[in-house]
Amino acid sequence: MPQPSHILIPVLAVALIGCKPEEPKVFPQDRLTVEYSIDREAICVGDPVELIVTAYFPTNGTLKIPEIGKEKNVVLLKRDWANVPREDGLTQSESRYSITSFRLGEHVVSTNLISCRVGDQTFATNFPQVVLNVESSLPEDASSQIADIKPMQKLPGRVPPWLWISALVAVTAFLVGWITSKLWKHREHLIPSAPAIPPHVLAFRALEMLKGKGLLEKNECNPFYTELSIILRNYLEGRFSLNATDETTEEIVEEMSKSPELDGTQRNILQDFMRQTDIVKFAKGHPDRATMESAFSTTKQFVEETKLTDITIKPNT
Repeated sequence: MPQPSHILIPVLAVALIGCKPEEPKVFPQDRLTVEYSIDREAICVGDPVELIVTAYFPTNGTLKIPEIGKEKNVVLLKRDWANVPREDGLTQSESRYSITSFRLGEHVVSTNLISCRVGDQTFATNFPQVVLNVESSLPEDASSQIADIKPMQKLPGRVPPWLWISALVAVTAFLVGWITSKLWKHREHLIPSAPAIPPHVLAFRALEMLKGKGLLEKNECNPFYTELSIILRNYLEGRFSLNATDETTEEIVEEMSKSPELDGTQRNILQDFMRQTDIVKFAKGHPDRATMESAFSTTKQFVEETKLTDITIKPNT
């Protein structure tokens, strides 16, 4: 029987090796580097697949990633995008795709180029060689032969048309009489519906509730910026008819940059706030309290300056 010390030494060695911190990857500073990961390549028809494409490029570069999707061969279900600052002077861009396919066989996701322009130079590399192998969801022993036609069945006796018409008239008369009776009985209790609450009023109420939670005083920046971002996205959705709660920061900024209702200062305020929120959420940034208070005041100012002024609402009773 082995002694306890003989067992303990290998266990401690494995534990120490496993606790060794992973060395950070080093990427070239003057070129474009692309990595990818995919949760699986063999799927059944319609199964979603998560593909992550990560690009590393100089901070002064402009990245261009091609669109993917080829009718039923490769279908793009959803795409999320975020830029993550790095300490080595590079920018890390992470694109998350949810894709699928509705045709059997092997399908290449994309053959286009990913490019990055830095000044007068352009760096390009092929889109990752990702191939979806779409298999049938039918069992292997399923027969491919067409089954024989079933024998004809006798139809039940036909109901005379006048009987159907009589039944329909009777039911209609009963429903009309019943609804009329209910409406007449409760005619004095009918109350008109309250007008819809304007988006800026909802935003101001939400901001007051957020202020009362004490997240600023506790210096809890992550939940603070998360709730502040949700308030602003809900306001943009109600005020400018955007699908802001499901769009990425890049998509929101691009749509609002075309809005004639915003001036240049307001567009910059919106863009700076959305970028700062992404840094806190994805890069684990930790701004100080003064920055958090400034973000709160800026959001309130943006709502105040862009609200519709011809809408009034009655006070709560």
